[in-house]
Amino acid sequence: MQTPNNAGAAGAQSPRHPRDVVAGLVNDGMAAFVAGAAVREAVHRAARVRFIQVLPVGLSSEERAEMDVAMFAVALRALHRQRRVPCTFETVEGVAAQMLVERSRGAAVLVVGRDSPDATVRVGQYCQEHAACDVLTVSGPEDTELVPSGGSRSGYSVLAGDHAHDRAHDDPDRADRP
Repeated sequence: MQTPNNAGAAGAQSPRHPRDVVAGLVNDGMAAFVAGAAVREAVHRAARVRFIQVLPVGLSSEERAEMDVAMFAVALRALHRQRRVPCTFETVEGVAAQMLVERSRGAAVLVVGRDSPDATVRVGQYCQEHAACDVLTVSGPEDTELVPSGGSRSGYSVLAGDHAHDRAHDDPDRADRP
């Protein structure tokens, strides 16, 4: 098998395929909700899910291995009963908000946990303000909010999986677009 000379960067999408849905998994208690919402969004868009786990710098190899196994289990549970959803798994170290913004370049949407009112680290807010793609924040199994790229709130919350309301009406990569 040969690799084309013009192969793009890891995670790059062909112009023929929908852009990725990135699931930003951080240790904030929201990973299962984020993974589930990202899989539903990928199914809706006929896109690939990129599960990206961000770990703090300085973990031992045992701690890192434990967190990798936990992330993989969360992703598998989210994918359960979904057919043929392409996905990738990635673990990076660094500051969660900055790493997710960097890793979501070229994506259709970044899915992250919504910041709690008393959070000292505001990953969701940072992503909404700095990501080049739309950001879908999740606070529970059925509670999501889409913020289009550019950080201006859409003014509505939608139910994950409720496709009666078109969350991304301007997205040309949507599978249900003519």
